[in-house]
Amino acid sequence: MRTFTLQMLDGHRAVDIDDTTSLVAADASGAFGLQAGHVDLLTVIEPGLFRYRTRHSPEWCYGASLGGMLHCRTIRGRTTVCIVSGRFLAHADPVSLQTEFEHMLEREHRLRVSTRESRLQLDLVLYKRMQELTKAAP
Repeated sequence: MRTFTLQMLDGHRAVDIDDTTSLVAADASGAFGLQAGHVDLLTVIEPGLFRYRTRHSPEWCYGASLGGMLHCRTIRGRTTVCIVSGRFLAHADPVSLQTEFEHMLEREHRLRVSTRESRLQLDLVLYKRMQELTKAAP
């Protein structure tokens, strides 16, 4: 059975899974599957779960990402599938993974809201300071 290397990269870690036999993920057009020897592919994957199998286990392994880029390429007969995301998770149990993924989404949402609020406050302070400087200029 032909295999490929699945690489998962985010800002915190890189994980290589050799001997992967298949991968199922989703992009804007829907779910799709990949196997070794697949034609080259570059797509933006949707936030959510994906699954893969390895030669060593017939059971699905599960991952989740906040979305990102999936790049599949075959060079000299060797296929590599790389998923690059802001964050990814991997877990053997899809129910536990779904719960952990929902918590991660919630944390990311709170961080975005907090960052947006901080940026708005900074913009307001800068605007007021610019007005003060304009009034003080001759």
